[in-house]
Amino acid sequence: MNDYLKKINLAQEINIELQISKSDFTKKFRENVDESNLGFEPFEVFTSSKNEYKGFIENNSFELKKRQKLFDTNYSFSKATGTIVQETDKLTIKTLICGFQKKMFVVFGFLIVFYAIFLSSIFIGDDNAPKFFILPFLLFHASLMIGIPYFVMRRSVKRMVYDLERDFHYWVTKN
Repeated sequence: MNDYLKKINLAQEINIELQISKSDFTKKFRENVDESNLGFEPFEVFTSSKNEYKGFIENNSFELKKRQKLFDTNYSFSKATGTIVQETDKLTIKTLICGFQKKMFVVFGFLIVFYAIFLSSIFIGDDNAPKFFILPFLLFHASLMIGIPYFVMRRSVKRMVYDLERDFHYWVTKN
């Protein structure tokens, strides 16, 4: 699944190398990321925190995502899952950023069933219906309803890659 998501630009792997020890990075991570299990939080936009991310860190792995804010137009669908490897003088962070969440299967499944029923009702229905007008409109509408979420998720992955690289380096250089 991840290979397919990488092909369609809904997932991306990045490697970040930092000149810091693993224990120091873990400490910085806990300072800058609010502890969360990343489950569904319906009132997340109403919580206040100085930290931009929420997530958790364990021994050699972490998981995080951007905190949602009220009136924020930078849709933060992406979730980053990574491993931390301490080499001799540097720390290597291998991260997979994925913009496609499991809950989107329900949304896209519903859309496909809806359009399949609607399309079949056009051809099974009355012969006097203007099929030449309904079919192009239906295809255009379906492409918008599936295409807009795709482009939003793809942009979210690109933005998360940029933000993570920038923020990890900032955490290390910040006192």
